[in-house]
Amino acid sequence: MTQTKDSSGDDAEKRLSTLRHDLRNDLATALLAADLLTNHADESVQRHATSIVNALEKATERLKRSRKPVS
Repeated sequence: MTQTKDSSGDDAEKRLSTLRHDLRNDLATALLAADLLTNHADESVQRHATSIVNALEKATERLKRSRKPVS
């Protein structure tokens, strides 16, 4: 029973790790697009893009901190 519990925990951790990785990839794509918009000629677009960049960077940092600490 212990082995099943351990392997199910390992499986859950693997899936969580994959999810974090996939989310970071999606956030990186959005961050790149938003970063390009920070140089837009329209100042309103620049301001909104900067807000988006900040939010995406914050979300990326949260994902990085959510990793299980290495023992």
